[in-house]
Amino acid sequence: MSVFSDFDWSWRSVRVRETGAEIHFTWALARDVFRGLHYIARENLRRPAKPLPLRVAFEPRAPRAWYLLWGALRQAGVKAGNAQDLTIHFSDQTHVEGPPPEGLTLNGQCRDISKSHVATTFEAIFGYGLSIDPETATGSYLEKGEANGVHDASIHHSPSQAERGRVYQRLIDNKTEDGTVLDYRCPTVFGDVPLVFLKERPVDKRFDNYNSRVRLTTAEACFSRKELEQIKAFCRAMKLDWGGLDILRDAADGRIYIVDVNKTDMGPPLALPMKDKLASVKTLGLALRAALKDIT
Repeated sequence: MSVFSDFDWSWRSVRVRETGAEIHFTWALARDVFRGLHYIARENLRRPAKPLPLRVAFEPRAPRAWYLLWGALRQAGVKAGNAQDLTIHFSDQTHVEGPPPEGLTLNGQCRDISKSHVATTFEAIFGYGLSIDPETATGSYLEKGEANGVHDASIHHSPSQAERGRVYQRLIDNKTEDGTVLDYRCPTVFGDVPLVFLKERPVDKRFDNYNSRVRLTTAEACFSRKELEQIKAFCRAMKLDWGGLDILRDAADGRIYIVDVNKTDMGPPLALPMKDKLASVKTLGLALRAALKDIT
């Protein structure tokens, strides 16, 4: 199946069929496409890892080259085959219908990444929450849709009526001294965090799919041991074997908040320097390889 079948095209934008997210054609998009193609070319020039003795199938489809898992699988030595020891479930859908699959899977049991389910699971693990009642809210708060990948959040400053399909959460103060907001994008491998992408963007673009700067660092530089244990427990509760967590640290109380879960995160981030793109994919590939050896 052609990669073009993943999208609906028009003269001014492209829409991702599975999530409904729409991307408008701009010069910034052209720059990002060039960055992405440059990374894909460099990754294809690298020798992949020695193949694992593991037969893998993808359901419903294999990740395209613009997804972080694509490069990680190459560096893990994972190749697709007909018969399978492991099924990798790769879908952008927020809810996966039907019963969970049988057999050994990667993300096959992760069926719901809606914002409300993420918030409920987060509160159960961490003991404090994000969700608020918009009709009795005081101060600023956040409204956003349930669906994966739509980037439709907005800030409210007065009470409002709750709408079906929308979630309402406290507004986390993650501003930096430089006047940007800072997100911790944490790729996870069976709950472990092999690395962290520090993503910064202007405050007025805090909900856009745009980063003015991205840096690569370690989980230990960002989180305490207890926080990493809680993150792992959260992934276990979400049944998330591979994915990306968006985590914010609130300046007011110093605590972390997991605000989003993505099973099919794109990457590595386009604003990340090339050497760090390649290094991060290698690190994730080695972590995935080690984890797959342990479970098969």
